[in-house]
Amino acid sequence: MPEKRPDNSPVRYSGAAMLFHWSIAALVLFEFASALSFRLFNPGEAGYVHSAYRLHMSSGMILLAASLSCMIWRLLHAYPPLPRDMSAITRVLAKSAHILLYVFVIVVPLTGSLILSARSSPVGILGNFHWPQVSLISHLDYSQRVKINDTLMPIHAFLSYAGMCLIALHVLASLYHHFWRGDEVLARMLPPKVKGDLNHLNSPGNK
Repeated sequence: MPEKRPDNSPVRYSGAAMLFHWSIAALVLFEFASALSFRLFNPGEAGYVHSAYRLHMSSGMILLAASLSCMIWRLLHAYPPLPRDMSAITRVLAKSAHILLYVFVIVVPLTGSLILSARSSPVGILGNFHWPQVSLISHLDYSQRVKINDTLMPIHAFLSYAGMCLIALHVLASLYHHFWRGDEVLARMLPPKVKGDLNHLNSPGNK
């Protein structure tokens, strides 16, 4: 049974929460890297990956499903609270950043799904299983679908870059908590073995 605080809140994240967190993080990084591959490079260039476009679309749909599942899990389970000595403004910023991260990992793949529906492009996920298209969009005439695609693409790209900036701030904040404040904010999201290695790295004798 996971360790509890006096107020009955967990001391660290559960295995399921860690799995959601790190799986979604890996998917986001893969999504961004694959998008850069087919947007910035041409076939034959070193940065171009032949299957990047197909993998970007299919993993994006997996990201959407994982993010929605994670959000539902979060609403149904207790999570470790923020450190008690954090100021009110810092707490507001931290909670706002977490909400925006959820918005990012749901809205970006969702807009991607709408774009695929506008292009009438079925997305294969596992074998013959395809992500369902939004029939309200995919059944429109060609000119209407082009307008939807041209409207959503800049939004999709902008939110992707904005989200990556938010993730960079999230990583920096986690490192700040561990190496400057010396609290458990980062360590409690890590498996015990990794947590032990990180705490050893942050010990006075290794600074």
